[in-house]
Amino acid sequence: MGERMMGLKPARLGSAVAVGLLIAGVFATPALAAGTGTVQGAFTTSTGTPITGATVTAYSGDGEWLTDTTTTSTGRYTLRGVAAGGVQLQFDNAGLQHWAPGVFDQGDATTYTLAAGATLTVDEHQPATGTIAGHFTDAAGAPAYASVSVPGTSSSFTDDQGAYALDLFPGTYKVRFQWDAAQQWAVQATSEEAATTYQVTAGQTTTVDDHKLPVGSIGGTITRTDGSPLANAQVTLHRGGESVGFAGTFDEGVYSFGEALAGDGYTVSYSSDGGPDVYVPGTLDPAKATRFSVATGQTTTVDDTQPAPAAVHGKLTGAPTAGMQVSVSLASNDNWFQLSGETAADGTWSVPGLFPGDYKVSFTTPDYQRTQWAYGKGTETDADLISVAAGADVAVDDSWLPGATLVVKAIDAGTGAPVTNYCVWVTTPGDGTGCATTGNQVTVSDLPGGSFKMQVSPGEDSYYLSSAYLPVTLTPGQTTTVRVKLTLGGKVAFSAADHATGAPVDRTCAALVVLGHGGLPDGYGDCTDATGKATSQHIAAGTYELYAIAPTGYGDQWVGAAGGTGDQKAAARIQVKPGKTVTAPAALLDKAATITGVVTDAAGAPLSGMDVAWSAWGDAGPAWDSETDANGRYTIDQLGPYGWPLLFGGKGYPRQWSGHVGNRFQAAPASGTYNFTPVAGAALKGKVTAPAGSQWRIHAYNAATGDQMGSFDVSAAGPGGTYLMPVIGSQQVKIGYYWSVGDTNHDGWYKNASGIDTATKVPVPATGTKTLNLKIG
Repeated sequence: MGERMMGLKPARLGSAVAVGLLIAGVFATPALAAGTGTVQGAFTTSTGTPITGATVTAYSGDGEWLTDTTTTSTGRYTLRGVAAGGVQLQFDNAGLQHWAPGVFDQGDATTYTLAAGATLTVDEHQPATGTIAGHFTDAAGAPAYASVSVPGTSSSFTDDQGAYALDLFPGTYKVRFQWDAAQQWAVQATSEEAATTYQVTAGQTTTVDDHKLPVGSIGGTITRTDGSPLANAQVTLHRGGESVGFAGTFDEGVYSFGEALAGDGYTVSYSSDGGPDVYVPGTLDPAKATRFSVATGQTTTVDDTQPAPAAVHGKLTGAPTAGMQVSVSLASNDNWFQLSGETAADGTWSVPGLFPGDYKVSFTTPDYQRTQWAYGKGTETDADLISVAAGADVAVDDSWLPGATLVVKAIDAGTGAPVTNYCVWVTTPGDGTGCATTGNQVTVSDLPGGSFKMQVSPGEDSYYLSSAYLPVTLTPGQTTTVRVKLTLGGKVAFSAADHATGAPVDRTCAALVVLGHGGLPDGYGDCTDATGKATSQHIAAGTYELYAIAPTGYGDQWVGAAGGTGDQKAAARIQVKPGKTVTAPAALLDKAATITGVVTDAAGAPLSGMDVAWSAWGDAGPAWDSETDANGRYTIDQLGPYGWPLLFGGKGYPRQWSGHVGNRFQAAPASGTYNFTPVAGAALKGKVTAPAGSQWRIHAYNAATGDQMGSFDVSAAGPGGTYLMPVIGSQQVKIGYYWSVGDTNHDGWYKNASGIDTATKVPVPATGTKTLNLKIG
């Protein structure tokens, strides 16, 4: 296998970012061999029939797109000018996608070697398929026309008899029917969550019949302010935040969406000539739109008159130059719209073509270095709302304020001594940055006034750590001086060698992790060079374990005192000291081994799409994982030949480590063949009390390892903020939460703890539920 592709592929952390931060950067891969070659072959069904018009795409061994083509009437394909080196091939037959040879995950695909000037032949058989087929009818049983699809794979249409058929790879699927402005799921469901799941088996047909849910229709007429029809407008039907139907007005201004599912909560919007979406009745704010109902067998009429266009004009005085950019933006997160203009030599400006609504007006210098909002505000949050009525021409005059200046002086947090070689970044709308290469003072000028955050980031060669984001208030025309205390960190020198030969190994990368503070980050640090050596960025003083990300052919490992291990507890402890570079034990790399197995439910049926990981990932998504295929099989082939704890999750099961435990340190080590059947576990339930209008999410972390073992989002909350979070039983967890109101984000821990180390432990029973009410904010 070539370079790994594991969900969100882990990336090297940028040189200016501490190793422990979860910020993915760019890890430079070796250049491809010089020259190009040709890849050719035949693509046939599992029984040998040529497949016509399929797309064949070549990717590099690192997952980068190279080129593509389509198969001929005889199923042949030819890819010319393919960069020499590792090549992976994807085949797409009308939505049925797989990788050569006959696998469904790119991480399992073979990386073929293409030499410069050579021709590589790869003949491929499409894996055997099964079929979902049936009939779709109206309520009276008459054939109905609809688009039929399994999202992400195949789609088709019903014929004159209402019949359809979808060829699919083996697995579990849900079927969707769409027509006019109506959508439903088999059987008789209005949402994907409520749909029935069907199993597809190779060579067999699964029958899925359905009939229309109750429907009505919706349409109307849109006119201009003078009563003439608004022709050629685009009209959209919305329901529950989703666009469910589309239509256009004819010359008479008439439109019709056709059939729509009976029910409440529909809104209608329209736009013309590139203008914004206007919601009936004549508002740009979706929250102010009229809600319509569709009754079974009836037509709902929705007419509207397009509002008269308006304008905003004004004069900007005190500006340093003409040509200031003026933006008039609709103050709505649900219906973004913006028109622009610029100031003349005397500072005057005008922006026509607006519709009624609340707007914000901003002015930006021609070099885009500073922005100011009316009236005299340095941030969009503080900007005044400008109400514009139909047909109005609103005056917005403002004065360009003098810039604010920020002076930052960095000092050692312990001694107070000056610190040099650092940069300052201020979270202003422009380029609020500055650096000090000599001396300990940075001056950043011409900043807007307002409340912002700033960060001090020492240079790559420094031992000092970046500061936290610190609040700073800037006043136009004045200088604000801030002293920032920086903490001295340390660095880790590490090396990698072949365990058998002792030869240095380059491109071995390091992730430094603290025991008990969770799994692996979504990125990693510096990588060894041709001599097999590297040094980390500055990190906080403390005790770490080193996880070595190995190059192709070798397996990842936790670095032990005299060899690799799959158990973080057995890894060597590395004591990082302030102002020092300590040397870690060498990563003695072994060849990669394979762990494979089948994940099944209690009845023995394979579970496809299950996540199988060797680290408990967080909100950023999986980076160290694989996924089961249609037969429930997973394969992990980038780990060293040791026993590894594996984490299983998905399909409604709580995350659980091998051995059905929540504590990674107690997991059964997996190696070779490891089959698994997940269990239902237990659950936490209760009520979340949060600030009005906030968005929130709660997480359960194992108290011993810090691994995230469960989560629940406000979008799935029941009445009054009730929640039910599946969690594998017989473990202790700590509860963390996040919430936001507008653009302001917050976090906290159960019982008002300052962090995970001091958070209260919550015991989870082996089975059943535990009630835990939470107050956020």
